[in-house]
This record gives sequence, C-alpha cells and structure tokens, in this order.
Amino acid sequence: MFFYILWNFLVGYMVIRVEGVSLEKFINLTVTNGIYLWGINRQNYTTLTAKISINGFRKLHGISRKIRCRIRIVDKRGLPFIIYRYRHRKMLAVGMVLFLMIIYGFSSFIWSVEVQGTESVNPQKLLNELESLGVKPGVFKPNIDTMSIENQLIIDLPEISWASLELRGSRAILRVKESVLPPPIIDKDTPCNIVAAKDGIIDKMIVLDGQAVAKEGQTVRKGQLLVSGIIDHSDTIGVRYVHSMGQIIARTWYEETAELSLKDPYRQRTGRKAVIKYIGWEKLKIPYSKEEAAFDDYDVEILEDGIFITEIYYETEVIYWKNNIQKARKKLEELAEEKAKQAVPRGAKIIDKKVKYDIIEGEKIIAVIYIEALEDIGMQQTIVTQ
Repeated sequence: MFFYILWNFLVGYMVIRVEGVSLEKFINLTVTNGIYLWGINRQNYTTLTAKISINGFRKLHGISRKIRCRIRIVDKRGLPFIIYRYRHRKMLAVGMVLFLMIIYGFSSFIWSVEVQGTESVNPQKLLNELESLGVKPGVFKPNIDTMSIENQLIIDLPEISWASLELRGSRAILRVKESVLPPPIIDKDTPCNIVAAKDGIIDKMIVLDGQAVAKEGQTVRKGQLLVSGIIDHSDTIGVRYVHSMGQIIARTWYEETAELSLKDPYRQRTGRKAVIKYIGWEKLKIPYSKEEAAFDDYDVEILEDGIFITEIYYETEVIYWKNNIQKARKKLEELAEEKAKQAVPRGAKIIDKKVKYDIIEGEKIIAVIYIEALEDIGMQQTIVTQ
C-alpha cells in the first residue's frame, strides 16, 4: 500500500465527481475495462467522488457516454501537477526538493520515546533504562538493535516479563508486560503456618509440608488457619515445628458498582470520514491527498509511516444516553468490569461474571458486577515459639 501511494504521488492522479442514476453500473464498467478507482465516496444516490490515475481518466470517455453520466475533475494531485504549477519558479522547486531531503533525513532519527503497558512500574524508570541502552531522542535509527535492547531490559528489570521495542516513523514505542511478583517468602528454616489472606471457598489444596486443618469445599474467613506448622507427635517425638508450604486455591468474589446519568451526552461516529495525507515530519508537512472535512464535530486519528502522515477525520454526533439504553448498559458493564479487575490480583483466574442493572427512570442507570475468581489465598504466618 505504501508503494502504491508513493507511485500515484509520483505519476499524478485526479479526484473526479460522477453524477448519474447508474453509479453501480459505472463502477462495474470501470472494473471490466481495467480502470482502477480508489477512495470511492458515495455522497448521495446520484453522486460519488473517487480517485483515478491520469491514464484511467482518459479511458472514461466511452463509459460516460454509454451510461449517460457526467464526470468532472474536482482536483489534480501528485508530483507532475505540482511541478507544472511551479514550472516558472525554479528556486521554489529546488527548495521543495531540499525540503523533502531534509524531511527524509529527519525521519531517520528518533525524536520521541513512549512507554505502554505499565501499571505499577514507573514509566520514567523504563525511559531512563532505554536511554542508558542508547534509545533516546536524536539517536540514528539504524544504530538501534531492538532485539538486543528487549532482551537486556528483561534481564535488568525483573519487574517486567516481556518487552517489545517498535520503531515507527520518528517514534520509539516500548510495550511491556509486568511480572507477577511472588509474595514475601519466609526463610525455610523459620516455622510458619499458612492462613487465609481473604475470605473464600477452598477449591483445591496442595500441601507440601505441614498439617492441613482445612479441607476442600470448606468456607474460610480471612486470617483462618489452613495449614499448621505445629505437628504433634505425642506418642513418639512430641511437638515438631515445620515451615508450612503449599497452595490453597479458593473461589473468591469481587463486587464493583458504576453509574451513568441518562441526561449526559456522548459522541458517536456517524460513519462519514475524510482522509488527508501528508509527506513531511511533524509541523513541516505538505498535503498530497486531501478530502474535504467539513464536519462540525469530529474525532481525529493520526497514522505515521516514516515521512508519510495520514490524518483521518471521523464525523461525530451528540447523542444522549437516555436515547440508547442498550449502549448505556454496555458502557456501564465495561466501566464496572474495569474497576473490578483492578481489585482482582494478578495471577487469579476469572471463572464467572454477572451484572445487575438498576434504572432510575429518566435520571440514571446503575450497574453492579459480581466477579468470581480462582486464586491462591494462602499466606505464610510466622510461628512465635517460646
């Protein structure tokens, strides 16, 4: 796709408007005759706009006569038209060539570094680590060995288990996944019990050392003794203290609430969009493909691929939650689930989810989510001996 865009820019293309009652037949005939159209935008039942190469435009005359449609040129784009426009201004043309060379040179360097995927790890710590490994603004991209840096990050930082460094345009993007750090472990020579870290119903017990005092299927409370490190051999050697070890997998529950005012508005995309394509870098960019974005409200998405920048404008409209209760329920479920998952410890497995809604007519809607999880609730507790 990148090379196709570049080719069209170099050879030039046109934006055309087609008016007629047989637009589907027009498109079918262009395909049959090997004429490629792209960026087709149906404006209404009788009008569409599209992009076409210069050679393709020359072949449209017979088609327009056959289906009796009107074809007009809306815009001429690409390098040939730019050169023709400025053919009497040679210094400007030289300046544009130099500008493109400078832009290309700038795109060979990293100008911003981003970190994604952190929760408890400070992003600044990762930025400092990247800088020490040679990834920082102003560095030459070919000098960056992404695989080596990814491996070194995992070795140097035990709090991350996975790292991916991507060089996108003039940006370096580091994505990470944090490690699930084990709880503090008591020295193996120190006798200890295993107690419940929270309420739950025991699903499975794997006792490696110590004496189980709870059993599978039993409901336990926070702080309750599960595995004892005190083993009484009254008939032989007496009381023996051990360092209890094991896994206590239990079913646990989490509850969170979210609410939304039905009087509040939200923005929704209408399906209409406009695309503007630039060649350049940040503020120094020149549009080479432009669709009119005459929207009152819109969202913007920016995509970068080296010196090529694409801005996509999505038209939006304002809608009130009271007019779309179904979407409000879905939004609330997402909000409540996100809050609940923050309370669920990493490493736990979510096995069930239920959502209940309460609507106060014309005022607000409330969602309560109940999440059931499987997790290790065992917590070692030192035995104090006299």
